[in-house]
Amino acid sequence: MKVFKDDVPIYLQLRQQIEEQILARALREEESVKSLRVLAQEYKINPLTAANAINLLVDEGILYQKRGIGVFVSTGARDQIIKSRRGRFIEDTLVPAMQLAKRLEITEEEVIKKVRVIYGENK
Repeated sequence: MKVFKDDVPIYLQLRQQIEEQILARALREEESVKSLRVLAQEYKINPLTAANAINLLVDEGILYQKRGIGVFVSTGARDQIIKSRRGRFIEDTLVPAMQLAKRLEITEEEVIKKVRVIYGENK
């Protein structure tokens, strides 16, 4: 059973999990997504909650529906998710982290060295 956090609506967490599967290439373009019934059973949630997550992704063009067949990952969905999240990452994560590094007097060189280690360029 998948566990959800209490502070974020379940449908938004399910949406993010589906996006993560697309980013990790566990779900590929033109591949079908599990049915609402299966998602609801797997996550132990109401089918309407699963439908809300799927509908958000359909509205954003990440997924699309084939009437009577199912829901599928759209062509370009992964690139669309990356583009959307890239800007938020910089503003929500990177900027505050760099501001904290400055306050902690971590030098630019130390930060760059650590980034290179994380990216596997310099061990």
